[in-house]
Amino acid sequence: MKQALRNSCIAAAGVMLLAACGGSSDDDSGGLTGGTPAAEPATITSQNAPMIAGTVAEVAMGQGVFSSIFTPDIPIAATGKDAAVSPILSAAMKSAAPSQLYATSASLENCAVSGTVDVQVIVDNPLEPSINDSFIFEFTNCNDGAGVVVDGGMTITIVDLVGDPATDSFLLGMQIDFTDFAVTEGGETTRADGTMSLEVNSLNPPVTTISITTNTFVTTSEGTEEILTNFTVTITEDASVFPVAVTVETSFTISSPRIGGAVTVTTSLALESMGEDYPFVGELRIEGADQAVIVMIALDANTVRLEIDVDGDGAVDETLEMTWDELMAAAA
Repeated sequence: MKQALRNSCIAAAGVMLLAACGGSSDDDSGGLTGGTPAAEPATITSQNAPMIAGTVAEVAMGQGVFSSIFTPDIPIAATGKDAAVSPILSAAMKSAAPSQLYATSASLENCAVSGTVDVQVIVDNPLEPSINDSFIFEFTNCNDGAGVVVDGGMTITIVDLVGDPATDSFLLGMQIDFTDFAVTEGGETTRADGTMSLEVNSLNPPVTTISITTNTFVTTSEGTEEILTNFTVTITEDASVFPVAVTVETSFTISSPRIGGAVTVTTSLALESMGEDYPFVGELRIEGADQAVIVMIALDANTVRLEIDVDGDGAVDETLEMTWDELMAAAA
């Protein structure tokens, strides 16, 4: 059981951190310690609009350096028990009988390749999960052989629970706290201290909804930071159809040297897709300096349109149509 728990924790650690974390340490809301100065709004032009929109699309659809924001294993009601709670509590509640896990109050385990993870379990009832149960993980250069190295501390606390997460119908709310936490994968290192909230709602199977909120999320790669602030996302998956119908609504501000500053993103119309396809409908509004705006519109699963207002007067100055692949490539 402890081996299964450790394996799931290591895989989930990257997911949970990259999903969202951080925020300024100036308040109690959680976040990246030390505080990162807010970037000036980015200037939007006809020339850089595809690059800015592509960067935003990476976040909204969980690609690029933000690829683990939406782990493919998160909310799939069709596979229910293992996928809907694929972060740490999947192992904590489903990899073996709850009594086996909950009886394990502490353990130090070797990771598959190198390093260790120290696991502590603080629970009210050793036979079943309940609100305020906590799972404390301390990673030390933990390499599980999946291309991810994890360091630092992570505590997961159950804050809401309806039903039994070992079934297909439940609601599970978690608070995830990071302490000197770092994930390195493919040369990308993400560091964080702070708090995020994650809720998995599968009370109406085969529909599952995942909600993630956090103050600030920072990725650091080769000394360059990209920062998400005021990040929220709600992902709904309906497994009554095949491929699974996916709906995403999100809002955030992203600051990146790639886009020359910061833009703020809101969902005007929810993004809808089937399986792993690109969205076939949906609109995102991207606002930069001087009220300049890009409206990104999904025309179908192959094509996207950008309506660009460079001077912020509310009128479209230029329209660009391209494939989704072309848009995503523009972010590189």
